[in-house]
Formats: sequence, structure tokens, C-alpha cells
Amino acid sequence: MIDEPEPRRQTPQELRGLVGSANIPTLLMVIYQVTRDERWLRPPYLPTRSKGLGDHDSGGLPEPVQEEIRAAGVRALLDLQDGRAPAIALPDPEQTRRMLEACVGEPVDRSYGEMFAREFRRRAGADDGPARPVRGGSDLRVLVIGAGVSGIIAAHRLERMGVSYLVVDKHDAPGGNWLDNRYPGAGVDTPSHLYSFSFAPRDWTQHFELRGELERYFADTFDRIGARPRTRFGTEVVRAEFDEGRQLWDVELRDSDGLRESISVNAIVSAVGILNRPFVPALPGLELFGGPSFHSSEWNDDLDVTGKRVAVIGSGASAMQIVPAIAPSVRGLTVFQRTPPWVAPFEKFQQPIDPGARYLLRTFPLYRTWYWLKLYWQFGDKVLDALRKDPDWPHPERAVNARNDGHREFFTQYIRDELAGREDLFGKVVPDYPPFGKRILLDNGWYRALCRPNVELVNEAVTSVVEGGVVSSSGAVHEADVLVWATGFTASRFVSSLEIIGRDGQSLREAWDDDDARAYLGVTVPGFPNLFLLGGPNSFPGSGSFMHFMEVQMRYVGRLLTCMFDLDIRAIDVRKDVFDEYAELVDRTSATTVWTHPGTDTFFRNSRGRLVFVSPFRNVEYWTRAQSAGLEDYEIVAAP
Repeated sequence: MIDEPEPRRQTPQELRGLVGSANIPTLLMVIYQVTRDERWLRPPYLPTRSKGLGDHDSGGLPEPVQEEIRAAGVRALLDLQDGRAPAIALPDPEQTRRMLEACVGEPVDRSYGEMFAREFRRRAGADDGPARPVRGGSDLRVLVIGAGVSGIIAAHRLERMGVSYLVVDKHDAPGGNWLDNRYPGAGVDTPSHLYSFSFAPRDWTQHFELRGELERYFADTFDRIGARPRTRFGTEVVRAEFDEGRQLWDVELRDSDGLRESISVNAIVSAVGILNRPFVPALPGLELFGGPSFHSSEWNDDLDVTGKRVAVIGSGASAMQIVPAIAPSVRGLTVFQRTPPWVAPFEKFQQPIDPGARYLLRTFPLYRTWYWLKLYWQFGDKVLDALRKDPDWPHPERAVNARNDGHREFFTQYIRDELAGREDLFGKVVPDYPPFGKRILLDNGWYRALCRPNVELVNEAVTSVVEGGVVSSSGAVHEADVLVWATGFTASRFVSSLEIIGRDGQSLREAWDDDDARAYLGVTVPGFPNLFLLGGPNSFPGSGSFMHFMEVQMRYVGRLLTCMFDLDIRAIDVRKDVFDEYAELVDRTSATTVWTHPGTDTFFRNSRGRLVFVSPFRNVEYWTRAQSAGLEDYEIVAAP
């Protein structure tokens, strides 16, 4: 996916200009790996610990030290450009951990060594798992439901395994949610290089890409992995039932014209996602409104809100992007907020990546890999460690531990600074629950938009709709020409778009008692052989890279399928005792996280209050468990 290499060798002077925009901690790791000179991992070159979620480009080092690192970086990059092998070709787990510790300026536990070493190999192009076709794989057929992020990952893995597969998707192109969410300002709040497939690096132009470029990325990747000829767009799965006698899934498909077709497959990989079923509250008078009224994920490209009065109901992730994008052009904007979000600084919002940094990321896999590892730590387990409850912490009403309380102070001061004297807003926008208790959002101009004279923040729920606007809980009528329901999705009802019937005629919805979904590693459920879920219950990272999490899951599924095919096993079903033990561990661990704090109400939990959406584990804990799990956790399903 990276563009073709530069047409000519860069001179030392040209490289010196390019490294002027390098991320110093990342460049330092390249220097050490190329030279193995220990002085680069000692003062005065060690970066300081970064604050917040920024790139920490300077490493917190004095300018003369940065200049020395840049000069050494030019020499190291010249060696790589000339084809000289680095002194450390592939760092082992302890070397990787030690180097990352130096890079991020804080301790990295030894338990992370193996995970980061393997990710280094994969992203540096040295290893992506077994490439050999599995025995008998071409004689068996796997159905992949969905061509979004998870579906692309599944197709890539199956393609490498030589397994016959079919992808079906209701859309007319790959991309999943990014095809639906077309509202103004839609984009990622994860750094672009972190929101990337390991097998498809991209020459990103912005630190946080917008929807249009992401859509192109998914389409390009889909074509390059060879999935398009094996895909049927405009097609939905209506029903799937396991035939134990034939050990096959019988699947009913429906195309965009309503025509139905039945196929049989050996296994199903569900990549249907979860944030794709819009939730709009059934309020009195909803049908009375005279103007456009729609969920944020159903924004019409032809809609022009210039000069109109717009009401945005909700203050979550979608509203956070929509409000700043339309505030300058609308006549009036009323934002209805029930619970204020915690918001972190977004220092590189819509900023282009400097051409020099783009060149380094595009041309040198070592630089690109260390930059990814640094981002992974910054947005992953570094954050998650602040989300565990400390039973001895004396102020559980405001935070879950001392570090979490530090985040509260930092974010609160940031809000005060952004509001610039608007004390009337301050009391409305500062949350009364611990930071990260709900999804943390990144500030893309939210507070400054709220300060605009044409924007009003109403700290009340909308209770009904009238012809010319909405009514809030105080009884006040708020006039509007357009209603945007930024009210989220039915996130606790996994795989709700189709009916799945397993052994003994039980439906998956019955097994989960509607919204109480559970799955071993978020992937498999007893009674549903050869059904594998990507992005199943409790398998979304609480913080970090969703793309990486889904790749970990699909590599696990790929190992299971390889064992099955190699051993000529037709069907497997996760053992009930394994499933129950894992479910108990999930609940026990969930109780230690901020997401079960009594002061929060989040889509991470179901109607019973149980955490079902995010993984309660640190990323390394989940990775280690998925890496070590295998066929021994399953029983072989024999035909009757």
C-alpha cells in the first residue's frame, strides 16, 4: 500500500532536511538498532515521559541534544539506504521491551516483550504468520459476513491460507461503518498510522485522517489482497442454521432486489460489526417534525445546513465531530447534552503530516515500525493502567486511582483554558464521573464551538418533538429546522442483523438472552460450531488500536482453522467449561475497571449493567491469552 520507493538515493544534505521533522524518540530507536551503540539508550539522549496523547516529537530533550540525534539519524538512514543490515536485525523480546521503554520514557513491564517483538517482526515485514496453503483448505468454504475493517482482515488471512471463501456485504463497496457515517467532520480519533492494517501500510497525509481517505484506503486494500472477485456486494445474510448431520452451515442470502438464495459453508466468520444499528429514541411527536430529521449515521450528502437552525441531540463522538464542522455556517445550533464527556487535547487535529516525516514513514520500515509501537503504547496500555480501581484510593466518587485523578485535574484545567472565561459553560461541561468512565473523546474544536454566539448548550434530555422543534425535560420548546440524532447505536445487541441457529435448534439470540452476549475470547460460543465472531462481546480494546485487536482475533481463528484442516476435523465447538471459566474471568476483571463505576452510564454496558462491549483486560493480557489458546479448548463435533 505504500507508494513506490523514491526514484533516487537521497544525499546526506537532503536526508538532513528530511529528519528535521522526524519524531525524535522514534529516530533514536532507529539509530540504536542500526548501531547497537548503548550510549543512545542512556542520558542525555533518553526522552522524557510524554504527557497526554501527543506525539512528543521533541522527546522533551534540549535542542542541542535533538540536533545530535538528528545528525546520527542521518548516518543511520544512509546506512539503511545503502542496504547495510542493522546491527540488530530483529530485536528479541527483551531488547524490544528495553528499547520501547527508552522510547516512551517510562517503565514497560517484561510481559510486553513477546507481544511487541512479534508485532515488530510483522510490521517490519519479517513475519505475518504461515503463508503456506493449509491442507485441504481449497476444498472447504468459509463465509465472511461483512467487508468492513474486520471483514478485510478475515479475507486477507484466508487468502494467505489458501482457503476458499466468500465475502458478502449489504453495501456496494468495502468499508463498513465508514460508508454509512458521512456526516460533516467524520474521521478517526485514532492516529492514522495506528488505524492501519499491519499488512497494508499507507502513505497517510494527515495525522488523523477523515472519512474520504479512509474509504479509499479500504477499497485499495480490498483490491490488493485479492478479495473483490470473492465478494458479493449488495447482499445480506438473513439466516444461518447449523446442520449437525452434514456438519455444515446452511445460509440464506438476500440481494438488493430481494431475491433469496441458499448456500452451504463449512464455517462462518462474522464481521458484521456492532456500531451499525442506529438508536433513535421513540419520543412522542417524532413523526410531526416538518423538516429533515435523521440519525447522524444517515446524513445525506445533499443536505445543506447553511443558514438553518440545527438541533443536535447528543454529545458523544459523532456530535463531537459534527458540531465544530457545521457551527460556522448555521444560523443557530442547539446541542442537547445529558452527560458531558471527558475530552482530551487533540494537538494534531486535521494537521498534515510534514513531507519529511511522510518520507521517513514511507521509505524506512524500521522508522515506521517504531513509530507504530510508540503510538500503540501511547494510546493503549499506558492509558489502560489508569483505568483500574485502587481499593485503597480515598476518593472513589471522583476517580478510581491516583493516576486517574491526575487525568481529572489535567482535563479539567484544559477545559477551563479552552472556555476562556465562559464560566456559564464550565459547570455544564465538566463531568462528575471519573475520566475514561465513558469513552474518552479528542477535542476537535468542541469547546470553542460551544463558545460561539450562535451555539447553545442545553443540559437537558429531549422528551418530545413538535412540528417546529423539540421539547426538553424542563418543558422548554427549542425551535429547529433540522434535527440530528447523534444518539449512538444499539451496541449491546451483537450480531443482531441476522438469525443464527446452532445445535439443538437454539438461536444465538436465545443463548445470549437478547443483549447479554458472551463469547470465549469474544470469538466463539458453545452450541454454535465453526462460528467465529470478530468484534464479539468484550473484545473491543478499551483504549488502543481496534485494527490490531481484530488482527489478533483473526490470527487466532486462522490457527484454529489450520489445525482443523490439517487434522481433517470437520467441526469444533468451544467447551462449556472453558467458556464458563472465561466468562467468570471477564466479569471479575470488569468489576475492577472504571467502566463499572456506579457514576457512569455507558453503551459499554448492557441493559442489566454488565460490561459487554469493551475488553476488561489490558491489551497485552488479551494478546497473551489469544496467542496461547488453541484446539484443546474445543470438542470435536462428530456427525450423528
